Amino acid sequence: MSVIIIKLGGSLMRSAELSSWLKSINSVSINSNIIIVPGGGEFADSVRSLQKTHELGDVTAHKMALLAMCQYGYLLAGMNSKLYIVDGIDLLPSHLGKNVPLIWLPTALIDDDSEIAANWDFTSDSIALWLATKLSATKLVLVKSVELNDAKESIRNHINNHSIDQGFQKLSELYQGEILFFEKSQASNLLDLI
Repeated sequence: MSVIIIKLGGSLMRSAELSSWLKSINSVSINSNIIIVPGGGEFADSVRSLQKTHELGDVTAHKMALLAMCQYGYLLAGMNSKLYIVDGIDLLPSHLGKNVPLIWLPTALIDDDSEIAANWDFTSDSIALWLATKLSATKLVLVKSVELNDAKESIRNHINNHSIDQGFQKLSELYQGEILFFEKSQASNLLDLI
């Protein structure tokens, strides 16, 4: 069974559509291995603000932003008891094939971020892409609050428009799977992936 990574953008945190996404993810996980990567949302926005206020270094802010992703992950799990939290990449394979959507928390990257640069060029979008590459996922789905073109040629435009982070371009060159962008109102379209 193939692996699909779904990055749920932090911009959905207070969105009415978030519960629709969680329901759709539950539905498709019956026939697919789904791993959710949470965005940072308001939690990461607070980190950006605190970094400026207290003149924190990039490494400290990066670790705090990873924890922000974890907070959103726990929020998602609190909203839907069918989601199972996994916080280690090495633990993911043992939980695949159980028809349960997984939430991956990037806690391991807090102490070992050698593969992800510790700056704002590599946010949850790039981290989701990094995980998709590591696991040879067939698809990476990025759920955003705005509609974006799926074509790989459009990635540079999305970066220039600040819809995805700077690090995404470099990592996308290594990824062999399909990258799909979904707008927050398109949760029902997820069923068409399977």
